[in-house]
Amino acid sequence: MPSLPTVILLSLLTWTATAGALTLTDDERGWLADHQELRLGVDTSWPPFEYRDENGRYQGLAADYVRLIQDRLGIKIKLIEPASWGQVLEQARNSQLDLIPGVMSTPERQNYLAFTRPYIDFPMVILAHEGGARPRTLKELYGLKIAVVEHYAPHELLRTHHPDINLVALPNVSSTLQALATGKVDAVVSDLASSVWSLRELKLEGLYVSGETPYRYQLAMGVPRNDKMLVSILDKVLADLSPDETSAIQHHWVGNFSDNRTFWNDLLLYGLPALLLMSAVLIIAIRINRRLSSEISRRVALEQELRSSEYHYRSLVESLSAIAWEASIADFTYSYVSPHAEELLGYPRAHWLIPGFWRNIIHPADLTRTEAYCHRETRAKRDHSVDYRVITADGRCLWVRDIVSLIEHGHEPVLRGLMIDISEAKRTEEALQLSEQKFASVFQQCPDILVIARFSDGRLLEVNKAFEDQIGLSAAQVLGKTATELNIWGIDDAGPDLLHRVQTTSIRNLEMSFRRSNGQVFTGLISAEPFQLDTVEAIVVVVRDITQLKETQQQLQTSEEKFAKAFHASPDGLLLSRQRDGLLIEVNEGFSRITGFTAATSIDQTALELGIWVDLNERKHLLELMRRDGFVRDFICHIRRADGLIRLCELSSRPLPIGDEDCMLTIARDITERQLMQEKLQQAATVFESTAEGVLITDTRQNISAVNRAFSEITGYSEAEALGQTPRLLASGLHDSAFYAAMWHQLTTHGHWQGEISNRRKSGELYPSWLTISAVRNRDNVVTHFVAVFADISSLKLAQARLDYQAHHDPLTGLPNRTLFENRLQAALNGHQQTGKQGAVLFLDLDRFKHINDSLGHPVGDLLLKGIALRLKEQLRDIDTVARLGGDEFIILLPGLQHEGDAEHLANKLLACFTPPFQAGEHEFFISASIGTSLYPQDGTDVATLIKNADAAMYRSKAKGRNRVECYTRDLTVQAKERVALEHELRRAIERNECSLYYQPKLCLKTHALIGAEALIRWHHPTFGDVPPEHFIPLAEENGMILQIGDWVLEQACRQLHAWQGTFDDFGPLSVNLAGAQLRHPNLLPRIEQLLHDYRLEPGCLQLEITENFIMSQAEEALDVLHELKRLGVQLAIDDFGTGYSSLSYLKRLPLDFLKIDQSFVRGLPDDPHDAAIVRAIIALGHSMQFTIIAEGVENPAQQAFLADEGCEQMQGYIVSLPLPPELFAATFLRMTVEDFSDSTARKPSL
Repeated sequence: MPSLPTVILLSLLTWTATAGALTLTDDERGWLADHQELRLGVDTSWPPFEYRDENGRYQGLAADYVRLIQDRLGIKIKLIEPASWGQVLEQARNSQLDLIPGVMSTPERQNYLAFTRPYIDFPMVILAHEGGARPRTLKELYGLKIAVVEHYAPHELLRTHHPDINLVALPNVSSTLQALATGKVDAVVSDLASSVWSLRELKLEGLYVSGETPYRYQLAMGVPRNDKMLVSILDKVLADLSPDETSAIQHHWVGNFSDNRTFWNDLLLYGLPALLLMSAVLIIAIRINRRLSSEISRRVALEQELRSSEYHYRSLVESLSAIAWEASIADFTYSYVSPHAEELLGYPRAHWLIPGFWRNIIHPADLTRTEAYCHRETRAKRDHSVDYRVITADGRCLWVRDIVSLIEHGHEPVLRGLMIDISEAKRTEEALQLSEQKFASVFQQCPDILVIARFSDGRLLEVNKAFEDQIGLSAAQVLGKTATELNIWGIDDAGPDLLHRVQTTSIRNLEMSFRRSNGQVFTGLISAEPFQLDTVEAIVVVVRDITQLKETQQQLQTSEEKFAKAFHASPDGLLLSRQRDGLLIEVNEGFSRITGFTAATSIDQTALELGIWVDLNERKHLLELMRRDGFVRDFICHIRRADGLIRLCELSSRPLPIGDEDCMLTIARDITERQLMQEKLQQAATVFESTAEGVLITDTRQNISAVNRAFSEITGYSEAEALGQTPRLLASGLHDSAFYAAMWHQLTTHGHWQGEISNRRKSGELYPSWLTISAVRNRDNVVTHFVAVFADISSLKLAQARLDYQAHHDPLTGLPNRTLFENRLQAALNGHQQTGKQGAVLFLDLDRFKHINDSLGHPVGDLLLKGIALRLKEQLRDIDTVARLGGDEFIILLPGLQHEGDAEHLANKLLACFTPPFQAGEHEFFISASIGTSLYPQDGTDVATLIKNADAAMYRSKAKGRNRVECYTRDLTVQAKERVALEHELRRAIERNECSLYYQPKLCLKTHALIGAEALIRWHHPTFGDVPPEHFIPLAEENGMILQIGDWVLEQACRQLHAWQGTFDDFGPLSVNLAGAQLRHPNLLPRIEQLLHDYRLEPGCLQLEITENFIMSQAEEALDVLHELKRLGVQLAIDDFGTGYSSLSYLKRLPLDFLKIDQSFVRGLPDDPHDAAIVRAIIALGHSMQFTIIAEGVENPAQQAFLADEGCEQMQGYIVSLPLPPELFAATFLRMTVEDFSDSTARKPSL
């Protein structure tokens, strides 16, 4: 039995053969009407398919097909000719072309093009050069250089399926053949037709077709992928072309091409010896070969025609709006579906082939019925059709009809069929059924009398229930009779006249009298209209009983009067307005009260003119709701009063036709105050539930009536557990009855109580809380409820305790800090006034602790401070207090002393505890302390005085050599005052020009020549006299003035050096000492650059001296600064070398020029062997690191001689000169330039 697709194909073939003309659908004709001009993308470098002849005309096989299409469709073609085929494809990808006339379908191109059925099919061949490689198949192309035309089908197919073949992409066929002829490539893969054409045109010798690929050039037309309508039109045009037309085109362009294989060469090579012997047989073989060739040509033509027919009818089937499919008979799994499947249901075609897909897309309500029916029919081996619903990919529901046929395919039964979308037919069928149901329902349920009578004689054909009820006759009694026979007319003989009138014209609302079966007469309005009932002409008659019309009219008048009274008496705002423009027709007093507009000023005005609507979109929304629902209720909007105030109103509206106008009745109520109250209540409820404090509400009997979420979170009791209980549920038992009595007394008296209280959680845990209770009174001032708000302050208590500890203790050692110490000292002083016992304050400062921090770092120093704090606490009594003031300072309170000597005894005990070494990590330290003591009440009776006096005593201990105890004496106060006065005067010394620079010369130890000088600051105070630098320099470093003083020294030195350079010969660099604070200052480098520029000095004229201690304490920071200064060109020297904690591994990284030996080592030379050894080591170290060595503090010839013998290059000290003021220094040591002397001589002054 033939399958259904075969039947359809044969039917379409018969239709196509008998059509005799191109037949397009309405949609296709409409598309052509909208697209009268098509953009045609052409590649004119591909003869014989597309090219331009010598006259520039577009020619070729594809061009002829385009002209036929143009003639058949009556459209215009606009040629778009890009520079290359690749650009043609690119423009097609960007939808800049409507049609490509000659293109082959490949996987790459299917992403952006849709293709017609192929209109010509020919092989892709392999061309080779005589004497070269002879590849016959694709496998033999591997390892060779193969030329292809770029972006042509062979290029894309080989690139996709054979990526390992070495392809050479060239612009056109001619270039590929020329490359093969010249040996640049080994073979060419191209289509047979264009290759032979180009060979003839180029007249290339030695090229031949050596093999054939498995691919065939199936030339089709391509359009943009989404333009399926044009594909359908072109397929119909190609199918409509007659065989003569297509044969004429193909024979003209490609009919003469032959495949020049190597057959004849092989034949000559191997058949020549036998050619003479078998000439007769050969003649017969030639005849047979001709017959076979004719037969093969005929079969090839038939095969080509069959393939074209197959493409044609497949495209026609796939262009149907139905889905053609094939499925397994066992489990209904699809093995093929047509492309329309994806368009109809939205599922990719690959999903259709998944087992179980058919069951998955069937609507669940139809699955069982459909599946059972199909199984039953399939088992019975019957063709069948079934209607059911399917679910599309986007969730829509469609009705489809499956027309199923059972066929044998390869000796296996399969199912084939068409799935047709019948949703529209189903909807039409349902609409028809619904319409009939509606008519029947309306006919029977209509309250008016409905009668269908025969048009010719007026006999009744159908009556409704209202007829039976109002006339009193059943349908069985009246059908087939006329109204006259039934005596229904209230006026005799009225029936025939009325029938005659209806037969000539329609009747509308004609008032007549009618008689019921009981003889009662009533008045009704009759309307009659002729219509066609199937094949019978009939009349539909409607009669409405209007007996009570006058009564109703009277009642209506009464109702209108009542409405008018109610309208104007209503407390709400009432208004009648026109819907289309808001014209006010009538308003009441309530409207005037709400809006402020009186009836006189508002009637005949629109609401828009009065500006009543704040937002016109609200009026628009109101009208939309009324049109949709037939009324509007509780519509919230904003109204503007006459005085400009905005009010919130609630509107209810109903349409009310008045005459021919669509009007509306609106009731307005001002809800501004109500809305505000609701918002406040909502806010209160939100606060109640979202506040972090627990809230409970009780009645006057203390029964809990409400709790919030925080209450449950804090107490652990749920709302259900708390309701109905009393607050005693939370009682901790820690408060006595007096506490609660006082609480209730204040609550009763003042209506409010607040305080801290301990409560108990459900778990039994006690917790502190801050509770606020308020009494709630009504308008009569009677207490109705109590509201308690409480917060768990456990974490606050812990935080307060933690903050209190942190505020009164040192974070490093855990010792009391200054604040706690002063509180305890004040308490001890207060206790002394009561008991008379004396006490002492000890101020303890660690000796040289800063060196440990600077050399080993603060972490090691912190470990040492912890160990010292622990040891100090071990030496003291329980009533004593040891506190850390900060840094390396500790202070001790010794209360309750019996004798004055007890303080000194305890101080010495503390001093002795420093004798054993301290362990700080991996380091062991021996450290001492300096202690100062002050007694109370002898040395002071207030906190500040005792601490100050103990501090002063500690400084005297430092001054006397450290590691000792000193007691306060009154002369220390005088020294402290002098120190304060000195600091005060130092701040003004620069402003008063009390400071000056002195200069000490430097000499070369070998030549005794002047090689430089050092600038040293001196301070002459008008009252204190000459203040030594060792007194005010440390003071300046403490109070921060060292930056100002250091900058002043730098500028004065540069100014003086500039002045000397104009008068005296160059004498070497001028040294200036830099403080550590200056080196840390970010503006140091720009400042030095500015001074050198302002005073026109070379950077080498300035030498900066930095102390060894600072360089080692600020290692990385100092290294960066020194390198920047060195790049500037300034000379650098390390001062006081040997007194610090130098790291030799770090010292070698410093960009230093000079190393200055500290005078403490020079002082003992040459007699002290230790000093001598140290100096020798420093000199050797400096020389090994390429430093220039200078010794300071040289005072006698023996020291000078020792240093010279050991290789020290420079010296300075009193043996050369004391520091001198600039004038005396210049007069003593500097030599004037030659130009300044008339006799052109200069004399060096003696030392």
